[in-house]
Amino acid sequence: MIGAVLNRLAFIVANVLVMIILHGNSRQWWPKIPYLSLRDESVGEHTRLLFNTLAVVTAGQALIGRLPRTHWLPRALTLGVVPALLPGLIWLGRSGLRLKGAIAERYNLAIVPILPVIAIVVEDRLAAALNAPEESVPTETTQ
Repeated sequence: MIGAVLNRLAFIVANVLVMIILHGNSRQWWPKIPYLSLRDESVGEHTRLLFNTLAVVTAGQALIGRLPRTHWLPRALTLGVVPALLPGLIWLGRSGLRLKGAIAERYNLAIVPILPVIAIVVEDRLAAALNAPEESVPTETTQ
């Protein structure tokens, strides 16, 4: 139980750190990582950044043996589902809630740790659904 919570917390922290590193634009002191970092600040680029962040953390977990085989397919599906949510979350902040200035920046920064939490929830739900034992239909026995 505690090990599972620590694994989830490590996933969240790793995602936040990788996202900060991959965001590497001219405002940070580290260089850009080609093909992974942002090229501009568009919604599409941020969606690609989120996908790359999840993919880098997933590859790291798989390489060190911290991603169980039962979670490979759910994680692959999560890599598609969670980045697809980002444009909607950005739209919600910009148009739905009409956030501007400092409040909009706080909203965007709040999304950074929330997205890995969403990824964990989606992955756990998918893993439970995909790895659930098949319910067999009872057969009638003749006596």
